[in-house]
Amino acid sequence: MKGRTTACIRVILILTPIFMAWLSPSRSMSAESPEPRAGLPYVVDIRGTPAEPPDVERLLGEVSQAVQRKDDPPPSVALLRRRAEGDLPEMDKVLRSFGFFRGKVVMEIMTAAHGYVPDPTNVQGGPDSSQPLPKPVTVQFRIDPGPRFTFWKPSISFAKDVPPGALPPPGPAEAGILDNAPYSAKQVVEAGNIILSHYKNNGYPFPQIARREVVADFAQNRVQVEFEVAPGPHALFGDTRVTGLEKLNPAYVHELIPWKEGEPYDIRLIDKARRVLFDSNLFGMVDFDNPGKVDDQGRLPITVRLKERAPRTIRLGLEYTTDYGPGVSGSWTHRNLFGMAEKLSAGAVFNSRIRTAFAQFNKPMFLDRDNAWIADGAFNDETSDAYDARSVDASTILKRQFTQEFSAGGGVGFRYGRVKQKSNDQRSTYHLAYLPITATQDTRKDLLNPTQGYQLSLIMAPYQDVVNGDPRFFRYLLSGSTYYNFNSGDKTVFAVRAAFGQIFGIGHDQMPADLRFYAGGGGSVRGYAYQLAGPVQGNIPLGGLSVLTFSLELRFKISDSIGLVPFLDGGTAFLDRVPDFGSQDILYGAGLGLRYYTAIGPIRLDVAVPLNRRKGVDDSFQIYVSIGQAF
Repeated sequence: MKGRTTACIRVILILTPIFMAWLSPSRSMSAESPEPRAGLPYVVDIRGTPAEPPDVERLLGEVSQAVQRKDDPPPSVALLRRRAEGDLPEMDKVLRSFGFFRGKVVMEIMTAAHGYVPDPTNVQGGPDSSQPLPKPVTVQFRIDPGPRFTFWKPSISFAKDVPPGALPPPGPAEAGILDNAPYSAKQVVEAGNIILSHYKNNGYPFPQIARREVVADFAQNRVQVEFEVAPGPHALFGDTRVTGLEKLNPAYVHELIPWKEGEPYDIRLIDKARRVLFDSNLFGMVDFDNPGKVDDQGRLPITVRLKERAPRTIRLGLEYTTDYGPGVSGSWTHRNLFGMAEKLSAGAVFNSRIRTAFAQFNKPMFLDRDNAWIADGAFNDETSDAYDARSVDASTILKRQFTQEFSAGGGVGFRYGRVKQKSNDQRSTYHLAYLPITATQDTRKDLLNPTQGYQLSLIMAPYQDVVNGDPRFFRYLLSGSTYYNFNSGDKTVFAVRAAFGQIFGIGHDQMPADLRFYAGGGGSVRGYAYQLAGPVQGNIPLGGLSVLTFSLELRFKISDSIGLVPFLDGGTAFLDRVPDFGSQDILYGAGLGLRYYTAIGPIRLDVAVPLNRRKGVDDSFQIYVSIGQAF
């Protein structure tokens, strides 16, 4: 009970700044706050909008000041009428943009009672100025869209004086404007962009739309669209110059440039270079410039303007969970150790159960531009309900980035450990050489708060004790997560995570306890204490030779800074390498999370309960506080 009281006190201390911000003077009610602005309440009724396309009704509401400013009503009907009449030309533009050139919009203001239209000079709006209106005024827009015009014989041709041999323009169908298709102004704009991209992607850096003509034929209810394009000169990539570097070797930047001098100009390569340079995390500014004209040799020089970020970063993190109490983590990173973007990181994690220190050196462009040589070292001192263990781990791996999303690598490692297994007080020492193999496919954009994309990861290795000959085994873990965004922003996101692993070649009792699979805790099955979502002996976790876990989260963002996350986790560790669902049940945990979104990522508070609570083993709830989403 004392532990839980302490947990609640710590959570209150952590959440206090959040709620103090929410109760700040900008949001609180006080004597100094201005009174709500008095005005004439009203509702807006837009009727008669066409069923297709569905965007018409939404855009009509977006351009209407009567709709957008409904919470700021004017003080009189006269001013309300003026506001609504100002919407009519904007609504006409919306109808024309979708091809409803004969469309009409009629506006009328009325009361809900008896259809009475109040006198514009009467502020109160009723026949007796001393009597308020019984119900809000209605601003009604009646839409008569008329027929929707269609494209008719669209054409894309060269402008005058284009030299022979120039790249032909794309056809209208390639540009997205089809003969007899419903007219859309958006498609006309996009067609212009497609025409320009057609040339910029194929050696023409300065194309222009010389003429764009859109003519509506009211006799036939159709629209003729004509484009004339001036491609400009054809160009090859010229000399690439890099400016703004202070400590980074320019050779590193040149290795990242995806074009070579003399190749045809392609703006897609410029965009790729910008993305690659930003993703390196070395630069605060990336810009590309050119002189605006092709030289006498038909080449276009490119200047890459860069501004380096500070090469060193220090991070400090705090977290709290009921299964291993408060924790602190920190790291130091140097992103450009020897001038070629070599990265050295060192850090530590400390709480009541785990004490870890680690270091990593990453050498990019090792033997090849897409290769990286990575050396890792770590010291672990862990005290858990399952075991007491100390280990030293060192490994090196050659990793290759095959595509922007997919990477894989392999290497060699060594792990020395001493373990005391608490279920039988057995002590063991091992000297394991292993061959790590990794593969990752990752399309996520934001690792701390992903809202779309997916991630798949495979980590596997054969292990061999080089001193005693045994143990010898093969271990792998396959994990993944995916995110479905219900809207164009990040207001509602459905997130799914799953993991499965197995160990072959060794029995359960011979397997080092700290390398078995476990489930339970903030990074696994929430609601169960660390390592306890699996087989136990009394209340001591046994771990297993296989594991299956999964998580479902529905992330609601109720404001720009606050979010709620109901979640369901499930899984267990299995004693055998092949999961036996007949003898071991999947354990489920459920709960509710609070997210406070900051510039460095969401602050996470999760409260979870075990749905399969085992008497004498599982607590009634678990609390987790940290930075970043659960996955």
